[in-house]
Amino acid sequence: MRAAVIGYGKSGMAAENLLKLEGYSDITVYDDKKEGAKMIAEFTDTYDCVAVSPGIDLRRMQNAPKKYTSEIELAQKHKPKNAKVIGITGTNGKSTVTTLTAQILTLAGVESVACGNIGLTYGECVLAHEYDCYVVELSSFQTGMLHEFMAECVIVTNLAEDHMDRYRDMDDYADDKMNLIKFIRDGGRLIIEDEAYLVKKSSFYQGETVKIDPKLENMPKLTGTKLDFGRFYADITEFPLKGGHNIMNLSYSLLAADAVCGFKGDVTNLVKGLKGLPHRCEFVANIDGVDWINDSKGTNLHSTLTCLKGFDKGVNVILGGKDKNGDFTVLTDVLNEKAVRVIAYGMAGEKIENTLKDRLNIPVIRVKDMNEAVDVCRKNAKSGEKVVLSPACASFDLYRGFEHRGEHFMELVQALKGGK
Repeated sequence: MRAAVIGYGKSGMAAENLLKLEGYSDITVYDDKKEGAKMIAEFTDTYDCVAVSPGIDLRRMQNAPKKYTSEIELAQKHKPKNAKVIGITGTNGKSTVTTLTAQILTLAGVESVACGNIGLTYGECVLAHEYDCYVVELSSFQTGMLHEFMAECVIVTNLAEDHMDRYRDMDDYADDKMNLIKFIRDGGRLIIEDEAYLVKKSSFYQGETVKIDPKLENMPKLTGTKLDFGRFYADITEFPLKGGHNIMNLSYSLLAADAVCGFKGDVTNLVKGLKGLPHRCEFVANIDGVDWINDSKGTNLHSTLTCLKGFDKGVNVILGGKDKNGDFTVLTDVLNEKAVRVIAYGMAGEKIENTLKDRLNIPVIRVKDMNEAVDVCRKNAKSGEKVVLSPACASFDLYRGFEHRGEHFMELVQALKGGK
């Protein structure tokens, strides 16, 4: 039997190994960047099985396969028979929710792994170990290609415009996301944000749907530090991730784990010691009563907007980097509500200053680089305030990537702490 793999990144490599497990010995790889592989334009639809990687846009492929599978579907076929699956998608927050869900399940005695569009692929994890539950993050490119899949629970964290270079419009993008909902097993659970557009787009699902209240006044209800879901609750005093949006992320994760475990009563023990992903509203230090928080992963305006909404008034916001042609005026309301000053740095610094200075009732201070930004915050931030790096820009003006930027910020903060 002959098979083809189109696109040979991590997903394509895992697909090749899964195809070998199925008995395919003649496997042809198509990838324009891999030495020794055939060019994608050379593909002819003459194979018994074709695995397409998520980075491949079939609508732009001249000789696209009429029938195809993906690494996600191949992994699903080879997972342990009794293993559970949780599928997680959405525009923002899905990586954090995936990570938290796997940790909570493991703490509850269900050996789980976070995989998919985060770290290890689903296929790599299936090939490596027989887990009790696979918590799979899925991009719109992956959900849009699904034909065969099954999950105990599906989460759609939110919907906002993204990947508009690949989709015709917002509805086209959302439809690919919503395709995942078709693969919830009978009796399974759908968890979504209680937001009008998302509720409408998912309304075709007739099974159990839990809608997360963004204000945390209903489901779940946050009273002080008690996050109450009715049948179970958790005290979030020791939950280490900062910002209201991370309480939302925790809520998704607890409800997803509940779909597998069936929680009752106090589950605070499952919340203590959870770890978020680096550079996503990551607490760095408290220096003289000021919390320093690294959200370097905030590389677009929507991500920064979501981050800032999760804080009370009193935020020193560091914005800047390489502009993505963003309209910084969308931050006006949240900055006036939450911030005490804006520090604008890097290539986008001048644009940010010119765009916001006459729209905000707080100072906008332009600096050259991260060193100067941290120095300004150190001199001006008062006890009880926060300093939040959430740049709303790419990092490639001064850094190799958002990780490098976040690491530099944390080094500068730790140096302040050491110099107390």
